[in-house]
Amino acid sequence: MCGDRWLQELEDSPVPRNYRAAYERAVAAMAGRDPQIDAETAGVPYTALEEGRGRFDIPLLNQAYEVYWPDLAVHEKGDDKEPSYVIQILLLHYLLTADGIALRNQWVSFRDIPDGRSYYPAFRGGSEGRLLGRFGHDVPAFNAAAKALSGRPLELADHAYAFDVLPRLPMAVLLWEGDDEFPPELHILMDSTAANYLPVEDIAVISRYLTVCLLRAA
Repeated sequence: MCGDRWLQELEDSPVPRNYRAAYERAVAAMAGRDPQIDAETAGVPYTALEEGRGRFDIPLLNQAYEVYWPDLAVHEKGDDKEPSYVIQILLLHYLLTADGIALRNQWVSFRDIPDGRSYYPAFRGGSEGRLLGRFGHDVPAFNAAAKALSGRPLELADHAYAFDVLPRLPMAVLLWEGDDEFPPELHILMDSTAANYLPVEDIAVISRYLTVCLLRAA
């Protein structure tokens, strides 16, 4: 599982009330929904179990999770370990938000998605800034980290990779090498349908998750 101290603290210490409340709201919002339809729109398998129970299998970058219906317990696949509330919220919000729209294969900036502009300064200083600070002058480490996370090369920058962060939420990281005139530059892009699969706040969070995974892979 990817994570730095930011994620580990959420797992190991008391959960802040805002995360717990968000999780409880997501669980309540899932009540009464048709899990088969949610699985279809999210592009994930759903397995019917005994006594009206079922299981969603949802990959999150390089880690697979199981979400059980109807109690919505979340576990790492093949393990009884319960992930942080942040991960659970992301997975539940993905099931809640996904509307099944086809990907447009059109890469856009975070500020170009609905309501993204107001969050962009924090996004730029956080996820993009951390990656630029680590990889701006260490291209081999960037390439190695991207390949370790099964990144698919793209011809959009000097070095660019696409990642299937969630089944229908691809993201890309683009890195331009610096020279004598210009410093290195880095941007995180997403398909223009990203807001059809997660709320904008969660897109910011999952971008940070991708950031953390790349930093750890390096």
